[in-house]
Amino acid sequence: MADYKIYELKIDEDFKYFIPPLSSDERMQLEENIIQNGCREPICVWNKTILDGHNRYEICTRLQIPFKISYIFLRSREEAVAWICANQLGRRNISDVARWYLIGKRYTLEKIIGAHNAAGTNQYMRKEVRSKMYTGSPFDDDACRTRERLGKEYHLCSATIAKYGDYSESLDSISKVEPLLLPKILSGQVKISQENVLELARHSPSDIKRLSSGLMEDTISYAEARNIIPKRKVQKKISYLETLNGSVKNMPTYDPDVEILSLAFTIPSWVSSISRVHSSVNFIEISDNARHRLNEALGNLKATISVMQAAIKEDS
Repeated sequence: MADYKIYELKIDEDFKYFIPPLSSDERMQLEENIIQNGCREPICVWNKTILDGHNRYEICTRLQIPFKISYIFLRSREEAVAWICANQLGRRNISDVARWYLIGKRYTLEKIIGAHNAAGTNQYMRKEVRSKMYTGSPFDDDACRTRERLGKEYHLCSATIAKYGDYSESLDSISKVEPLLLPKILSGQVKISQENVLELARHSPSDIKRLSSGLMEDTISYAEARNIIPKRKVQKKISYLETLNGSVKNMPTYDPDVEILSLAFTIPSWVSSISRVHSSVNFIEISDNARHRLNEALGNLKATISVMQAAIKEDS
């Protein structure tokens, strides 16, 4: 840790991009706290570039208030962005949409870093990352282990981590065509479901540009976004057996309510089982292993329920 003084640091706009801006009230409160108490929290830097603390740095340099810096040891820009995502996910006031994006972005980056390390593209021995975010979490996992590790960290199943990865990659693809749309989505100004984000990313750049202009006209609801983004027509593949029969058989009409009602019918049995165990078991007598496994399973169930409730809310 360095001493208190005014340092000249670099600002990377790509890094700053992943840090949600403060509201005017939040910024005013931060400035008042720094004026009264000094800058208590160090500014995290990598190669003299700010990773965390852009607002504190601007206030301190403008008002000539000394501050400390904390050096974060990383090997690449990918690791730097992954660190920023992990650090932002540790905050309590981020929106669900920003959380989905940051988890997905971190997964995508750490998956790439792990593949590079496995291929030997980093020729130097890895330094221990001096951050609580990555303690015991080396950048050398394959995609499967990365999903499992992040799933445990954020109490999500690995499939959900992969889903968030697809979501963040789709948002990044859209952002390359229309940079102004992503901040509006992450801030909640434009409400668009994960499914519609993936659908929008599949369109051509010209269509993305055109559709994005409609999304950014005003505060857009999930239903309005769904109406703006058309589904691409996908030609149905005809199987070999259908070709031999000489015609395509009529398939039953897809009814999404069947799956939902089936799930709703099943859930009461889960509730009953949980209530029965809760009322009949003496929890003081259970082993640490059983306690840990049940707690982990309930955590995954809680996270899955949150994802489902968010999906229901998106399309309401």
